Amino acid sequence: MAAIIKSYREDAAQVAIDETINFAEKLAPFINPATDLQKETIYCLIEVCNIDPYNCHVLNNFLTQYGDIPIRWDYGLTTINREMKQFTELLSMA
Repeated sequence: MAAIIKSYREDAAQVAIDETINFAEKLAPFINPATDLQKETIYCLIEVCNIDPYNCHVLNNFLTQYGDIPIRWDYGLTTINREMKQFTELLSMA
């Protein structure tokens, strides 16, 4: 999905929004570091939220509800909020 959104940016993000109810909420669990998809997921979420305030609201609700729940993975404990912050900062440097 990230490759498609990177290639077609707003058009691909708009199709994802139009065709999938609460698209951001469906992507957000993939911020979990155990999936190795955090960077791609966050990239997609940023693109979607840039053009759709409703999905941004849905994402914020998801992060409020689940963002600080501890996630165990190979390197200890983390949270979705911690992963989101780490990769958002990384993407802003790119």
